[in-house]
Amino acid sequence: MPTTGRAMIEAARQAVSTISSADLHAKLTAGETLVVLDIREQEEWNGGHIPQATFLARGRIEGRVEEIIPDKSTPIVTH
Repeated sequence: MPTTGRAMIEAARQAVSTISSADLHAKLTAGETLVVLDIREQEEWNGGHIPQATFLARGRIEGRVEEIIPDKSTPIVTH
């Protein structure tokens, strides 16, 4: 189990897959089933966001993610 902040970040990087913006665009254009969660701050969202994204501020993820995405098999992309 990671014991330092740096080790925890590295463990998270290894456990969570990534996707490029080009690949995400291709998936959205193809109509693939996935959810894009924009977890930035409200001001950042207001400044511009991916049209298909759902705003869910980082501090509220744990309390609302099951409400927004009830199907646990749905792929989720965070931005």
